[in-house]
Amino acid sequence: MANPEDNLYARAGVSDVRDFYRTKFLSEEVLDARYFKALDRFDIRFARTMWIYDNVRAGASVLDLGCGAGMLALLKRKGVMLTGVDLSADCSLTALRNGYDFTATTQLSHLPFPDRSFDYVVSLDVLGHIGFEEKDAVLAEISRVLRADGVTMHGIECTDHAAQKGYDEMTPEELRRFIEVDGHVGLEEEQEHGKRFMRFFKHVAWEPRYALNLSSEEFIKQADKYGLNFEEDFLEYLRGLSFKERRAFDMAMGYVFGKISDLNLSLPKSGLYVFMKASHAPLGRFYNEHRDRRALYSSDEPLADVKCLDRSSGAIFDDGWYEPNILPPVARWMAERARVRFEADELAAIGLDLTTHIPDVRERPLSLEFILNGETLSKLELFSQGWLHLSFSVPPELAAASSGNYELEIRAGRTWQPRPDDENRDDREISIAVCNIELTRNVSEARPSGRAS
Repeated sequence: MANPEDNLYARAGVSDVRDFYRTKFLSEEVLDARYFKALDRFDIRFARTMWIYDNVRAGASVLDLGCGAGMLALLKRKGVMLTGVDLSADCSLTALRNGYDFTATTQLSHLPFPDRSFDYVVSLDVLGHIGFEEKDAVLAEISRVLRADGVTMHGIECTDHAAQKGYDEMTPEELRRFIEVDGHVGLEEEQEHGKRFMRFFKHVAWEPRYALNLSSEEFIKQADKYGLNFEEDFLEYLRGLSFKERRAFDMAMGYVFGKISDLNLSLPKSGLYVFMKASHAPLGRFYNEHRDRRALYSSDEPLADVKCLDRSSGAIFDDGWYEPNILPPVARWMAERARVRFEADELAAIGLDLTTHIPDVRERPLSLEFILNGETLSKLELFSQGWLHLSFSVPPELAAASSGNYELEIRAGRTWQPRPDDENRDDREISIAVCNIELTRNVSEARPSGRAS
């Protein structure tokens, strides 16, 4: 273990910790709960989020330590009052944009809140980034702002002293390379984390995780950056997966991860990660203490109030769409075909904005077809990369036969891959980005703009 008085960031050449985390972990990812797809509850990327989600009581107050871009924004689906704090002002602002009720920029060892302010204090991938000299001060602050019967939960990165070098055993160059990967300056073994929590909380429980399930990219990173020993042919297989194949792999990993929780299985020590749960009061179940996932896949919006499908929890976007991006505005890229299902009363027209980044679209216009409940509303060709607004009238006879249930399908003539060969490759097959899918009722007929046929 490192000397408690030794600042590992300084030894690794990190002079500005806030800037280090801003450049490494700030993203423009859209995590707003309104955009969450129900199927993503099985994605290994959201496995830690779902552990917190299933253990938080609806309507509670939650403090997210080291909130980053706002990975816990999904908690808003449970009516939670969600507060975030982070070292980076940019991260705090991004979490606020993603739906947090309040965020602040602060040291985690000096929280700007009164005693006993929160029902839950939680973090994901944070405590392994806190130096040994500051860890006890952070836990003391968690204990201070947590209510008497509150619960604190953490997903914590770990190490295995038998398999990995300690910080004091690393050469200066090894230390610099190690910290550069993820900024880990406070890795401890699982039981060491547990003993530390026991000094501040009467009731503590922990379970090793990720002994079996990692994302495809995490397997590769652990092998390439941290030297973990995985079979070479398995790594070669992972490196060769396409975007859709990686997505399928990560969904399978996440599904098994969730089943381990559902069955309350204990995994062997992994030296990678641990879930920690602690309280001044007796603990409830470690998994699924307040599980209620109805809000993930059902909408409480009255049909008459649904106007913009982009932000409606009642709209179902199939896997022809990719995750929302900040372009701006917030938009979803689509592949060759994509569908969105929704309900609406007295639907008269559908409007939307779209663009494409296909580089040769002027020389080879992109054909598009818009289909509603199997009936073609319009066909057109895109020949520029600027934003285009379209509006389609819904034939009265189609609306009458729909019973208020609709499926809008968009078909593109071709796709392209933005960066298929880069190290951080984007090998998605994309055609157009779509946003502001708005419904209009009882209005006069609207005609599409563009080169229609």
